[in-house]
Amino acid sequence: MTYDQIDARKEYVRRARESFHEQENDWGHESTAQEETVLGRTLALRIVLGILLFLLFVLADITDYKVLDCSTTTIASEIEKDDYTNAEKYVMMLFADK
Repeated sequence: MTYDQIDARKEYVRRARESFHEQENDWGHESTAQEETVLGRTLALRIVLGILLFLLFVLADITDYKVLDCSTTTIASEIEKDDYTNAEKYVMMLFADK
């Protein structure tokens, strides 16, 4: 290889690297806009599902309906318990450090 070929190859590699950096910047802008719309859609879906579950719980409470031998009073007592799982203990430990 001659010095001219080596310089030409270096220039080619430099231009190829620069083109990848330009594409990465363009992709980053599109992905954040897409992520925001996806998060907005899933937030609306989660809110609707939460409202539906709450309405089903209230309906089951009014009609004394049991699902898998579990009444609404059993569900409410489980929610009111003050025991933490290992994940909750870990999160509480992380917040305590700050």
